[in-house]
Amino acid sequence: PPSDGEHLHPFEGDEGLLNSSWIDPLDPEVDRRWPDYAKATPYVAVVEEGETIVAPKGWWHYAVALDTSVTIMRNFYSESNRQELTQRKDRILESAVAMHVLKAKIKNQPDSVLNEIARRAVAKIREGLEQSGVAPRL
Repeated sequence: PPSDGEHLHPFEGDEGLLNSSWIDPLDPEVDRRWPDYAKATPYVAVVEEGETIVAPKGWWHYAVALDTSVTIMRNFYSESNRQELTQRKDRILESAVAMHVLKAKIKNQPDSVLNEIARRAVAKIREGLEQSGVAPRL
């Protein structure tokens, strides 16, 4: 469950969230190397050919093929998570604008000022996209 995160020694993943871990549950030394791991609650399932398993948002998961196989993993974008995804992407864009565009153009300003300018610029772009109908309203 999501509450197990504190026992899985999380680090920042691709999306800037603490949702990645170096723990390998199949490592014979896992309990010695990661003492808190024993406090996590594992759920185990074997997915057979033609079956699908869905890991709900926020749930930790580990997958391993027991035989030669093709695995497809996909994060889904839908109306239910559109706002979260858009906000996450906007934060990534804000950071890139602040650190790679504004920092080169505006000298002697603290990062907090550059971040605020970038936040306002991205919000203005988002507003324009929504008003033009290019992007759905949040």
